[in-house]
Amino acid sequence: MRASLIMVAAPDSLRHKQRNFFDSILAQSHPHDDFELILVDGEDGPATTAAMAAFRAHHPAVAASLVHCPSRARAAANNLAASRAAGEILIFLADDFDPAPGLVAAHVAYHALNPDPDAVGIGPGLFPEELRQDFFARWAEDSGHIFGVPMRRVMAVWPRDYFYAGNASIRREKFDALGGFDERFPHDAWDDHEFGLRWAASGGYSQFLAAATATHRHAVSFAERCTAMEHAGESARVLEQIHPDLEHGWRAMLRGGPQVLRTVPATDAPEHAWIAYFSEHLNAAFRRGYLGRASPLA
Repeated sequence: MRASLIMVAAPDSLRHKQRNFFDSILAQSHPHDDFELILVDGEDGPATTAAMAAFRAHHPAVAASLVHCPSRARAAANNLAASRAAGEILIFLADDFDPAPGLVAAHVAYHALNPDPDAVGIGPGLFPEELRQDFFARWAEDSGHIFGVPMRRVMAVWPRDYFYAGNASIRREKFDALGGFDERFPHDAWDDHEFGLRWAASGGYSQFLAAATATHRHAVSFAERCTAMEHAGESARVLEQIHPDLEHGWRAMLRGGPQVLRTVPATDAPEHAWIAYFSEHLNAAFRRGYLGRASPLA
């Protein structure tokens, strides 16, 4: 069963994401002639082109291709890569995820054991311990703030309607039948959730694949997450217009007038004070994006 590993390389102006992605591809335990890598260039331009050319020249056993996408939207880039894919299984992987050696093999094995086209395999993306030394990063991961579910915890009941584009595998026939991701989303936010709504409504379900682990090499910061939440607020308007009849959980935080936000806690403040500060400012950033930076649905 052939797999296509798809990664959209978004611009990384801070240069804090992992830079040895090709090494992790070579380390895959799955036979190198039985999967392909499709990398979508996210404006790194010559550097990405050169890196891909060198990889292909030195490692011809791995089928690898570089796709240039005119759109900056993740949804459009993933769709373009999927349209070029030759695999029966599509594996979508975030560009700051360093796949463990068994990631591709775990996804392929899951679909070989479960031939149901509605099935999706979800692998975790976990911060390395050096990044978890930062309290904000640790809280963001453990609370589920980043991906919507706390993947580091052993979950007694997995949310079977959960889908994300970070580390997920789906049969090509199912992805095509659903029409792929909606390209009206301007940012890396809610596009995978919206796809998941359609997929779950069609009978789709996911299962957690602990063996399909990836290391989340992204030195996430509070300021960066506030910007991401503004983008999420903007994208939420798109989701709301596509699915106006759904109950959207963010509506409660949009009620009322301007808020006076709490100031930065003292360095020695208890953890709960910092968590309250993070939560309040992240919600305010979402509100700004929703109310002030929303683009009308085309």
